[in-house]
Amino acid sequence: MPHRMFRSAATALLASVPVVAAAPAQAAPQQGFPCAVGIQNVSNTVTSTISVNVVCGRTRTVDVRITADGTELLSLQQTVQAGARQSVTVTAPRVRQACATLQTDGESTTLCTP
Repeated sequence: MPHRMFRSAATALLASVPVVAAAPAQAAPQQGFPCAVGIQNVSNTVTSTISVNVVCGRTRTVDVRITADGTELLSLQQTVQAGARQSVTVTAPRVRQACATLQTDGESTTLCTP
């Protein structure tokens, strides 16, 4: 899957470049959304790595859309297995704020980094 390539690149990037700013992760069941979701933005002087985590009580197909400063960075659909944490990570030029919109079974939620 393409997001696995992003995760590998992000891990290599984070291992080689010092982190200067990290926004805290949010992870909690969202009002009306059937899964627990979280978002984190870790930035250095050049890039930002945005990670979205999803955990659902039962297996679901989840649409994930990541945006930053009004620009769509990633849009994909993935199957989240019951009780398993699924992560999507993307690296982009440094951004101030990142948001993730998730949708499943007619419910949606949006999370943003501070």
